[in-house]
Amino acid sequence: PTPSVGTAGPTAAPTPTATAPRGTCPAGKPAQPGTPQPGKLLPKIAPEPGQPKVARQPSKLTGSKVTMKGLRFEGIVDLPTSGGTLKALKFGMAEAVTDDFKLVADGPAGRNQQYVTDQLTVRGDVAFYATRFVGRLLGIKITLTPDLPFPDGIPVTSPIPVTFTDPVIDLAFVDCDTLTARPSLALSLS
Repeated sequence: PTPSVGTAGPTAAPTPTATAPRGTCPAGKPAQPGTPQPGKLLPKIAPEPGQPKVARQPSKLTGSKVTMKGLRFEGIVDLPTSGGTLKALKFGMAEAVTDDFKLVADGPAGRNQQYVTDQLTVRGDVAFYATRFVGRLLGIKITLTPDLPFPDGIPVTSPIPVTFTDPVIDLAFVDCDTLTARPSLALSLS
């Protein structure tokens, strides 16, 4: 199943490893038109074919660090929701590893769902859709949103792993082939 965040309930049972079926939303192929350029807004791109509806309110992902391999900043996407659309940045990558992972999402009856693990890895045609991304790159605080120009000094694509410390990500949706939690993924309601 495709991992989804920010919905009233998880789309997959919280197990240590879940594998998405091939053929769903190929996140590794950036949609056209436009080429991202530092100092300018990212280009507007279409949602992937078959993009499911996302929650109107993004989930909050935090950790001590997130390391992204094969990172590509692809563009700005209007994701479908039950009441319209949600503007988000699309980041593509081959793999993302988040240490001290915590995800807080809206849950049933006005409660919050919390997913926690020591390390969460997503890999294989990974796409993050975020309404806000804050982290430190080489100690410098970086804030990315769909409404801000892409900062100079950050590679639009990176052949080497990129690590952001203290990430705080307003996460609308994640698509990947494999999600692995170590040692396990704990779910609680608060």
